[in-house]
Amino acid sequence: MAAIRQLQTNFSSGQLDPRMAGREDTSVYQNGGANLLNSSPLVQGGISRRPGTKYLAALQGTSRLARMQFNETQLYIFAFSNARLDIFDEDGAAVANLTSQPWNATTMWEMRLDTSGDTTFIVHKDFPIQKLIRTGASSFTIAAFTFETHSSGYPRFQPYYKFADPSVTITPSGTSGSINLTTSADYWVAAHVNSVVRVAGKECDVTSRTNATVVVATVRESLAGTGATNDWDENVFSAANGYARSVAFHQQRLWFGGSRDLPSNIWSSQKGAFFNFNVGEALDAESIQVDIGSATVNEIKHLHSSRHLQVFTDQSCGFIVESDTNPVSPTNFIHRSQVPYGCSNVTPRSLDGATLFVQDTGKVVRELIFSDVQQAYTAQAVSLISNDIIDGAKDMAVLYGSSAGPEQFALIVNTDTEGSIAAFHSIRSEKISGWFPWQTDGKFISVAQLNSEIFVCVERVVNSSTVYYLEKFDFNQTVDSYAPLSQVSGLVYDGLTHLNAKSASVVDGNIHHGDFTVASSGRVTLIEAPTSAVGGLNYTRTIIDLPVDIADGAGPFSGEYKRVGRVVLNVYESVSFSVNGRDFLIRQVTDDLSINPAAKTGKYEFNLLGWDLDGQITISQSSPLPFTLLSIYNFRLGLLPTYNIRLK
Repeated sequence: MAAIRQLQTNFSSGQLDPRMAGREDTSVYQNGGANLLNSSPLVQGGISRRPGTKYLAALQGTSRLARMQFNETQLYIFAFSNARLDIFDEDGAAVANLTSQPWNATTMWEMRLDTSGDTTFIVHKDFPIQKLIRTGASSFTIAAFTFETHSSGYPRFQPYYKFADPSVTITPSGTSGSINLTTSADYWVAAHVNSVVRVAGKECDVTSRTNATVVVATVRESLAGTGATNDWDENVFSAANGYARSVAFHQQRLWFGGSRDLPSNIWSSQKGAFFNFNVGEALDAESIQVDIGSATVNEIKHLHSSRHLQVFTDQSCGFIVESDTNPVSPTNFIHRSQVPYGCSNVTPRSLDGATLFVQDTGKVVRELIFSDVQQAYTAQAVSLISNDIIDGAKDMAVLYGSSAGPEQFALIVNTDTEGSIAAFHSIRSEKISGWFPWQTDGKFISVAQLNSEIFVCVERVVNSSTVYYLEKFDFNQTVDSYAPLSQVSGLVYDGLTHLNAKSASVVDGNIHHGDFTVASSGRVTLIEAPTSAVGGLNYTRTIIDLPVDIADGAGPFSGEYKRVGRVVLNVYESVSFSVNGRDFLIRQVTDDLSINPAAKTGKYEFNLLGWDLDGQITISQSSPLPFTLLSIYNFRLGLLPTYNIRLK
């Protein structure tokens, strides 16, 4: 029998993939865990209970969240649902709703958004570019985007392209008024109605389709003649040819990337004139229209403004070359494809000097990092050691520190059966990163960041009905979907209408008053009066350490039984937890139960019995109370292998 001693002083590597079992030879193994459910990492290395969520408002159905920050006081959360947009302020108060919109519950996940000032652009390949404008503190309008026009009304400064075969000619029946436009081959479809055709640079609005070779159009600028010509093209964004699929504001230009029929093209506005896409004479400040080109078609999925304008496609990631002395211009446009990894529909986000993106498989998260030395990007997979936590990623937001601490997170919403969140923290300067799984009573659907807060759309089952709520994480609370309780009379309190028929945990500081079924009126009847309580949904927290098979100088003990003899936990401001089923008792029988108990900080010892092959311990927390773990000392006794020796 020999001793196996282990001191784990931090958990910065997060929850490791089960396929990492036995990899004591790696540095991440020493700082990870087998299960860290609903734990939140601290920059100092410890882990605390993940933040609870505050109930804000009921949503109209499954919703995708986005943000808009006009100034320091006017901040908004967008909730996109089927053909609808609901707008809330940062406190969850309804500001506006816009109905009969072109997206649905499926296409809203494929939309791309970007905001500048009071204007948000919403793009999707299957419907016109939408311009959402904040017109007042509580007023918004949305309409299809229109490009700037000449002061005379024509031409319109929008991109054009000849989609037909170059050999196809067009013949106008007249030079003004309503005319026929006839092509030399079948080309026109019904969707061409309301599109714009240019004949030798002069605009005509298509009003109807006669057949595959003839459309009727209204001439807006007098044509030069009626002869057949190859010199004709169409507006790029139309029902016939598709619309932009990505958008970004970058270096004083509005950029669109890809469309249904031009998937690898990029268009930019003139510099400082977001609505003017006139190519003009290709001067430095004028519009840019270019095909990034490659051996195979690269379908542009995202444009992301960072150090450079980053271009994410279904096959690769790249960037537009630029510098302070060599800005992007129509004559100086260089696209460099950097890494051969396609990107999913999840919008890339900036975190800790890198751009996080989800690979097209939905299972791998990579960070795009620029090297000043190499003048190039790399895309390291940051989810390799915890790949099981990433399962069908569908949304992502980044928290750049909060009122509770400086921790930075990327929160990725999964489409797994649990509707979990994969929380990623990164401290690049310390070469620290790790993943932590978060679950709730229900499913996380979408996530968005606004200032130092994270908002979520959550699907819950309440009173046998599926509902969708807008909630936000609160680092000062330990239950989900919580709301303050108000006394009705005696021990009857209300405020939980949104949790009717659910079992709600009532928490008052460091006191868990118990779990109570919410009546149809949102009321609960307590057994003792709280001081200032909230009611919400409890969530279980579990910590399981990794097996360690190396003994002090005695060799490996893999496959041999071990006994956990002694465990010492170093905790900070903690109230409730148990170790292998043995409870940590914060209160003594002589304590005044009406007074909030003080959270404990220090080292606490547990002497445990029992044999198994791994010698692991399970720290669990069933009560919704504070618990922060700083380190674990685990003293195990291991059975040395026995040998049969034959004497001759």
